[in-house]
Amino acid sequence: MADHRVDPRRPSRRSPSGRHGSDIASDIGRRAAIAAGAAGGLAALSGCLNTFAHVSDDDDEAGEGALGQPADAIEVRIADMPTPGFEPPVAHVDVGGTVRWITDGYYHTVSAYHPDVHGPRRVPEGVDPFDSGPLREGEEFAWTFEREGVYDYADAVTLCATHEALGAVGRIVVGWPDVDGEPALDHDVTALPGEAAAVMRAANEETRSVL
Repeated sequence: MADHRVDPRRPSRRSPSGRHGSDIASDIGRRAAIAAGAAGGLAALSGCLNTFAHVSDDDDEAGEGALGQPADAIEVRIADMPTPGFEPPVAHVDVGGTVRWITDGYYHTVSAYHPDVHGPRRVPEGVDPFDSGPLREGEEFAWTFEREGVYDYADAVTLCATHEALGAVGRIVVGWPDVDGEPALDHDVTALPGEAAAVMRAANEETRSVL
C-alpha cells in the first residue's frame, strides 16, 4: 500500500501566492459547499416565489369528479412545486360525497373560507367549516359534504409568502346548487390576495358555465 504521509524533512509545496496547496483545496471545497447550499436554497424558495396560477384548461384530462361529472369520492393533491396549489383546483362531488386531500409537499393546510377558520365566508350559510390544521408530506385530510353548495378553501400556511397569495386555493362543488345566492360566487374575488383572485375568477367562470 502506498504511503501518502508527508515527509517532515521535505519542504511543503506552496502556490505562487505562498499558500499551501491543501489550503487552496480547502477553500475550493468550502466555496463549492456554499454554492451548493445557495442553489438548494433557491430551489426550495422557487416553490414559494413563482406565481403561476393552478388552473388547468385541458379538457382532455377531465374525468369523474371534474366539474359537471360529480363523484361519490375524489382525491385532491396538495402540491409544492412549481408553486403551492391544489390539483384539481375545482372538484365536483355528489351530496354526501367525500373529498380526500393528500399532501405531496412539506407543510400545508386545507382551510375553508369561513370567518371562524380563514378569511371571508365563501361556503354556504349555516354549514360547519372544515380545517385540516397543519399537514406534512404524506399526511391526509378528508371531509364529507352533506349539504349542496359551493365550498371554497385555501392553504392558509405562510412561509416565504402566503400559499393563498401564490394561488393555493380550491373549490368543491357539491350536488347541483343554484349559483345565485352562493357566497362563493357572490363574494368579490378581487378582495382575495395575489394569484388567489385569478384562480377563483377562473373557477367562477367555469362554475357558472357548467351549473
